[in-house]
Amino acid sequence: MALLGLSACAELGIPALDARGPAPETVRPVSVDEALSDMGRFPAKIEEAKVVQLKPPPPLPKRKPEVTQAAIELTREPQADPDALVGLDFERTSALLGDPALLIEEPPAKIWAYNGSNCVLHIFFYPKVGGSDFRVLTYKVKGGAEGDTNGDTVPDEFARLCLSELLAQAEAERVEEGTDPLQPSNGAAGGG
Repeated sequence: MALLGLSACAELGIPALDARGPAPETVRPVSVDEALSDMGRFPAKIEEAKVVQLKPPPPLPKRKPEVTQAAIELTREPQADPDALVGLDFERTSALLGDPALLIEEPPAKIWAYNGSNCVLHIFFYPKVGGSDFRVLTYKVKGGAEGDTNGDTVPDEFARLCLSELLAQAEAERVEEGTDPLQPSNGAAGGG
């Protein structure tokens, strides 16, 4: 019956409906450059207002230079004596060990903390009697391979090794920055 209806449409000039959809376009061969081009994929004009401007990434934080094992070995003989810190002022301590990792105010003391790879050195500054000039009165070394010793049972040998490591670390920072520890950066003489 359907065949009869289609033949009648053909005689009357009525186009038959194709249930498969519209006829596909003919495909022609194209060159490789044309096939790989972006033609038709993106709009030809991009409005400036619609383009997002990315912010530059923030600068990386300054890392302390790595202290090589050879630099630590050089400082072990002769080992630094932590008792030599006693009597130093802020400027000379800073010139020797660099900037502290932590500043602690416990009036009347000012405490500077320096971090080594397995130790922490706390340097205690107190004002001179009758003055405002601060000097190192004592120090405390914490840490060690066995864990935190709370500074009570640290042997002298460990305190010497800790100070030697911190001196090597400060020297590595000075070399990286290109500064001479014997010449103050502001031209002033140290101490007082």
